[in-house]
Amino acid sequence: MHRFGTKHTLELLDQMLDAALEGRFRESDYNETELSRLETKWMRFLSISALNREKLEQERSSIQGLVSDISHQIKTPLANLRLYEDILDERLEGDDRELIRHLIHETELLEFLIQSLVKISRLETGTIQLSAKDQPVAPLIRDALERAEAKLSEKNVSFDIRGCDKEIRARFDRKWTAEALYNILDNAVKYTPSGSCVTVRVEEYSMFVRIRVSDQGPGVTEDEIPHLFERFYRSPRFREKEGVGLGLSLAREIIRKEGGYIKVSPKADAFFAESESGADFSIFLRKS
Repeated sequence: MHRFGTKHTLELLDQMLDAALEGRFRESDYNETELSRLETKWMRFLSISALNREKLEQERSSIQGLVSDISHQIKTPLANLRLYEDILDERLEGDDRELIRHLIHETELLEFLIQSLVKISRLETGTIQLSAKDQPVAPLIRDALERAEAKLSEKNVSFDIRGCDKEIRARFDRKWTAEALYNILDNAVKYTPSGSCVTVRVEEYSMFVRIRVSDQGPGVTEDEIPHLFERFYRSPRFREKEGVGLGLSLAREIIRKEGGYIKVSPKADAFFAESESGADFSIFLRKS
């Protein structure tokens, strides 16, 4: 009789846990008068967990609504700023016109900041669902490089692409992964001296495809690595560099959502970066 009772208890606890994991646990489904002391405590614990889960979903929904409202409401003021800047830029001259140039630059920085925060928030709350599928990696590299073309020309930095001639495939969302890769490339160009080169190399492994970006900049220190992907982190060594500290954070969130990860090495591979300094940022994408 005791063995039967123990088995019955374990089966009931197992059913409760399955229901809780699937989000369908209801305390009313179980009669407390028929439960042992352990079963009763387990039921109350799962009831509390179910309530917490429901509360979390409500808070997530509230955050999604807030982010959408902010994104919508900020568009009009930014559009008006752009319009006024264009009008003033045509009418002013000399030093006054230079001030307008600075105002335009700061507006662009503000717009980038808001867009990045909205993207990160939507990814974290699940508003944006990435659609990863098996596809070639080469078009992804081209998408990111085309987007970085203007900054490459402006800073006189070249790209050396290696490994894209092979038919290497991985699972990823092309649009969002191109955004992540662009942020890594943008970071490399930012810290690479004018006239130098950034190397992009694609390597295939049994479970992952690695996209390695090696620059010829000053590199990163071991102490900086744990903080590189934190929001708004800026290295104390480079406060004068332009940026808001969100690009790497957004890149990590995108790749994480796809089941991949990003790895940073303090010094670039000298063979590929053609420099004793620099840093390696590697994106690992899962294969099918």
